[in-house]
Amino acid sequence: MTGACLTHIYVSMRTRAALLRQLVRDAERMLQGSLSETTRTCGRSGCRCQRGERHGPHTYVSFKTPEGRSSSVYVPAQRVREAQAGVEAWKRFWEVAVELAARNRDVAVAHWREGGRGDAPTRS
Repeated sequence: MTGACLTHIYVSMRTRAALLRQLVRDAERMLQGSLSETTRTCGRSGCRCQRGERHGPHTYVSFKTPEGRSSSVYVPAQRVREAQAGVEAWKRFWEVAVELAARNRDVAVAHWREGGRGDAPTRS
């Protein structure tokens, strides 16, 4: 490997370590999904909502289930900031993971161009 390639790999590995630390920090609180707010009418005659003053806003986190179906969960008002932080952590996690994968690809391509073969798979 040339010196330039080794320098690139060293810098990339330092950056990779920082990215991995960021992934761990975000993974501890991330929530996959998005937040939405709704307002409602209750149907009680004489209620203010019948005059246009709807109840709410009520916050929900929406997500896809493992089966691929859309679902949402009510977020109590006192937990909205926590939910916002979790959704933001998910967005950062995703962005950092994409950046990490791109850096891994760059290192691999540089290694391949230098003729590195890595560990060849063994045949059983």
